[in-house]
Amino acid sequence: MKTAFLLLLFGFLFAFNAFAEKPNILFIVSEDNSEQIGCYGDTRVHTPFLDSLAAGGVRYDRAYVPYSVCSPSRAAFLTGLYTRQTGHIGLATHRFAFYKHFKTMPAYLQEAGYYTGFIGKTHVNPESIVEDYIDYRGIKSANFNSTFSIEEYAAQARTIFENAEKENKPFLAIINYSDAHRAFIGKSKAGYPTKMVEGDIPPLPWIGCDTPRLREEMRNYLNCMNRLDEGIGMVLADLEKSGQRENTLVIYMADHGGDFPRGKTTCYEGGVKVPMIVNFPKSFYKGHVENAMVSSMDILPSVLREAGIKIPKELVGSPLQELQNPRLPRRKYIHTFNTGSASTLLYLTFGIRDDHYKFIYNPVRMTNGVAISRYNNTKIPMAVWDPAYVDPPEFELYDLDTDPFELKNLANSPAHKAKQDELFKAMRDFQKEINDPFLDPKNVDFYIKEVSDPKRHPKKGSKEVWSHLKEFYGE
Repeated sequence: MKTAFLLLLFGFLFAFNAFAEKPNILFIVSEDNSEQIGCYGDTRVHTPFLDSLAAGGVRYDRAYVPYSVCSPSRAAFLTGLYTRQTGHIGLATHRFAFYKHFKTMPAYLQEAGYYTGFIGKTHVNPESIVEDYIDYRGIKSANFNSTFSIEEYAAQARTIFENAEKENKPFLAIINYSDAHRAFIGKSKAGYPTKMVEGDIPPLPWIGCDTPRLREEMRNYLNCMNRLDEGIGMVLADLEKSGQRENTLVIYMADHGGDFPRGKTTCYEGGVKVPMIVNFPKSFYKGHVENAMVSSMDILPSVLREAGIKIPKELVGSPLQELQNPRLPRRKYIHTFNTGSASTLLYLTFGIRDDHYKFIYNPVRMTNGVAISRYNNTKIPMAVWDPAYVDPPEFELYDLDTDPFELKNLANSPAHKAKQDELFKAMRDFQKEINDPFLDPKNVDFYIKEVSDPKRHPKKGSKEVWSHLKEFYGE
């Protein structure tokens, strides 16, 4: 009896120590913002907390998402798979969905003994793929109008920290902030940010135009970034008070770029290039700027490695920890994709970039409805619209060293033919590698016809999903 008791006690202590050694994971995701953060060189914003996070960790200067709209981007980093692999190629609110059950970050970590918390919108379909693996749920609203204060986000995060400690478990806390999402709330009803950006703010250069209304939106957008930073600061302060800061891997990234013309919904840098910061001196460099190309697809493998969970071979990303080994290869290409994400915004486009060049393939000759919607959002007059954005050519090629805002198309230039051919081939090879259904022109045609025809859309309020899921994936 005594021996059995000692074995039981030993087992309990072993399990407790195993949990104690596992790091906590704090994963912070902001919506619809590019690199308008102090540590990325923007002097107009006031972002001391994100700046400090970068100073004590790693700032990734070339970080990307595979799809620059909310639901598909989240579907990708939560599963570690490209949207063309999972079928989630549009907004959940427009009935786009996974074609089957895929394992997500909360499921992996809950299974490994973590206490899981989730704050903010899920925005994937079905939500159960995430929600069924959450121990604590807070602020399920999208909160685009900042109805919930950043103070409430901090209070909900504090509850996760406290609950995990009570259960003697490490925690996974995922916090989604909507501050920079349109309609660009300059100051919330709760009075944040406390430090405001004032004056006339010129638009981001990659937008390619300038109007008084756009300048007003830019000022409010930057104030959203100030408020985001203050909210993150509250959470980090509570984490410090909890005594768990040193054993917490903190990851910050945006789900995609800013909601302006030539940004969100595109394969341009303004849409797919995002800020990303990782802070955990136990495993990552301190005060390091990483210039290797990384992707949100790398987040899940990084979290699993840190948590001591075996990384499934089907995950397409690489642990960010491997960048600290100079002998290991770096990513050669970044792959991006967009469908417009909703039937009213239909436009199909594919992107690939290497160290210096970006190639974009627009397979269907049609007006870019997404582009028109971005211009209309800010009431930008047609006289200053970019014709190449509204009616793109089949091929686009940009030298990102000399043309970082992608305004000079080099496609079909004899001097760049070899580079264009190389990138197009690499794009096609990648599509074969991930079994991309859009590699088949028949599937492209099926998708365009289905989304263009209102009679073929899933009925509102029903559990129907798009028929292309069955057509492409046989489910």
